[in-house]
Amino acid sequence: MKIRFLAGIFFTSTTTLCLQISLTRFFSVSQQYHFAFLVVSIAFLGYGSAGSFLSLFYKFFDADEEKFLSSSAILFSLTIFASFLICNAVPFDFIKLSWDTTQIFLIFLYYVILSIPFFFAGIILSFAITRAASMVNTLYFFDLLGAGMGTLFAIFIFLPKGDKGVFPILSVLALVAAWLFSPKKPLGFKLLIYLLLAAGICLFAAGPSWLAFHISDFKAMPVSLRYPDARQLFTKWNAISRVDIIDSPAVRYAPGLSLLYNQSLPDQLGLLVDGGKLNAITHMEEPDDPSFLFLSYLPSSLPYYVLDQPRVLLLEPKGGLDVLAALHYGASRVKVIENNPLINNILDRDLADFSGQIYQRKSVHSVSSNSRSALMKEKEYFDLVVFSLADVFGSSGTGQLGIGENYLYTQESFQDAISRLSDDGIASMTLYLLPPPRQEIRLLATWIETLRKITDFPEQHLIVLRSWGTISFFVKKSPYTAAEIQALKEFCEKCLFDLVYYPGIKPEEANIHNRYEEPLYYNITRQLLSSSDSRRFYKEYLFQVKPVTDNRPFFANFFKLSKIKATFTTLGQKWLPFLQGEFLVPLLFIQAIGVAFVLILLPVLLQRKRICIKNPELRKIFLYFGLIGMSFMFVEITLIQKFILFLGHPLYSIALIIFALLFSSGIGSLLSKKILGQNFKRNVIFTLLFSGILILTYSLAFPLFFKMFIGSELLPKMFFSFALIFPLGFMMGFPFPTGIRLLEQTERRIIPWAWATNAFSSVVNSIAALMIAFWGGYNCVLILAAIGYLIAPFFLGFASHRNKRDA
Repeated sequence: MKIRFLAGIFFTSTTTLCLQISLTRFFSVSQQYHFAFLVVSIAFLGYGSAGSFLSLFYKFFDADEEKFLSSSAILFSLTIFASFLICNAVPFDFIKLSWDTTQIFLIFLYYVILSIPFFFAGIILSFAITRAASMVNTLYFFDLLGAGMGTLFAIFIFLPKGDKGVFPILSVLALVAAWLFSPKKPLGFKLLIYLLLAAGICLFAAGPSWLAFHISDFKAMPVSLRYPDARQLFTKWNAISRVDIIDSPAVRYAPGLSLLYNQSLPDQLGLLVDGGKLNAITHMEEPDDPSFLFLSYLPSSLPYYVLDQPRVLLLEPKGGLDVLAALHYGASRVKVIENNPLINNILDRDLADFSGQIYQRKSVHSVSSNSRSALMKEKEYFDLVVFSLADVFGSSGTGQLGIGENYLYTQESFQDAISRLSDDGIASMTLYLLPPPRQEIRLLATWIETLRKITDFPEQHLIVLRSWGTISFFVKKSPYTAAEIQALKEFCEKCLFDLVYYPGIKPEEANIHNRYEEPLYYNITRQLLSSSDSRRFYKEYLFQVKPVTDNRPFFANFFKLSKIKATFTTLGQKWLPFLQGEFLVPLLFIQAIGVAFVLILLPVLLQRKRICIKNPELRKIFLYFGLIGMSFMFVEITLIQKFILFLGHPLYSIALIIFALLFSSGIGSLLSKKILGQNFKRNVIFTLLFSGILILTYSLAFPLFFKMFIGSELLPKMFFSFALIFPLGFMMGFPFPTGIRLLEQTERRIIPWAWATNAFSSVVNSIAALMIAFWGGYNCVLILAAIGYLIAPFFLGFASHRNKRDA
């Protein structure tokens, strides 16, 4: 087998997987979420459609190999670029789903258009595997090796030119594959490739503005820049984010500031991550400047009235307002954990003078790390742990991210925070009040449930206060004292904040200054503090507000199936807002089934008589390749989600998990023929059973693994993760190529059907995995993956009995 041919397969797969991960960043910047599960589904829709296309038009298998592969690679390159330009121009907006029905059609359009480049990648791979089925193990190895390298390359692709250089680079990579596939092509054909390569390189070097990702008009940056005299100061990129600094009247950040404060705030600049999550960098010369009097009118300042020169741990303070507060109140030590190193660099270098060089002060120590991971590995004790409020507009609580994971707001996270408190330490959290009440209730419930695990009297450890627009929780490791409660009352009276709860509060003390018709939050807090009342409250409340766990980390997933009708009425009899929560996923699931059936299964079903597939064989092929595709996807999606917490960012998790699984399964594929030997049909059964058992073992081992290695740096954690995943991925590399070898003994034309079936299963089950996780948790998804491998051997009967060794 020619090395250029294998190298072409390698570059095709490298480009394909790099494109997948780049699309997750495209969605993160342009919309509200990375949509990793959807991107995986889109990719396999393209792969599966390619298999069906070749199965339907089987005469392509007789085409000249070089001409077919090189032409397909050129089309792969061109459609990468064209599909991005079209989708970047299409006015799809996730937020508009609340009121605009045309957005549903645009989701479908996105889904189909973005699958086109993957179609041509699938054409290349399916053609190659079918033409060289006897060497499927080697082909599969180079395919998966290239895919693994593509995931690693995706980590660096944004560094040279940001978003403007990504798709030119991807197009050039695909053209390299076209060049490798065409060693004997005429000079004119090669000149076309060279011209396209030159055009791609020139576009990368020039970085025209029309290659920038279009950001939703409803994200914080476009909204802020619509204010008079607003301007964008600069933009920076790293592997995991885009960070913008703006000057806009929209930037007025003092969460819950008392209405009694009537002076101006210090100058502030806006800081945005991926075009959203607006935060503020506050101008400072010295922390005791009179202009910082406003800090004493913020509800988050309460702990400083009962703690003397505290040691403070700040979780993701972004623009640094909480750092200023700690310095202003004389904290003896301030440790900052910021998950984005680019933010620390901007505050420490680009805007150091504007921000008062807060990260260069002796008492301040800044660490770039995922906040949850840092909490888990932290050894020091603090008098105050602050969960900083991240968004000026408070959009994180609107339910727009109902499908997004958040490992910082889980019971396990809160327990980690409390474990880092000194004996009289306090954990503090302030957030915006956004009607109808959901996020604040769920956070309060999660705090109370966490307290129940460490004390028999959670009501003695909790203080809650409310301003005109925020609510604050203060959780103390030890019971609150009478002196601390008196300080709370004096603070609230000074600022006209409302008492919601403190140990021993009387009903008439609540809901005084910023009045509701009834003391809503006082009543809810009392119910949540009662074990029996809380269970009834969770069941009867309109929204899902049960405490969040690491197994189901969907904090903003508020809708309840049992309350659909009542919620529909509350939302003004509008069903579109449901699509901003987890109900978007079933819509995508149904769409995926329909599109994948039409483009993948239907073409093969319509011509099954021509390729002589009997119905019993058809069912067995569908179930075998469908089950192994389902199990692989369930494992992949679950590991991506679980390792976000361990590795600290979705991009790192997506890249590492896909690389580890594909590389290890590629090695397994390469060696499967040799390892399984002559009696490979019987022996693959043992690998399927062992894979199922291994998945169940891993589901039990993950918590111990995370606990052991969470304290390591990123590179060692990636190495340990790879080492853990490799055995599982190695075993999962056996079933597919072995199934192809068994099919080769009967009829080569059936192979695209097997490819299509496996792809159809991957398209559908990459979305199904998230649906199952919503209602059963990710551990449930892993159990189902194990079951898939355990029952797959029952459907291996499609293999020809003409092979007497396997009879």
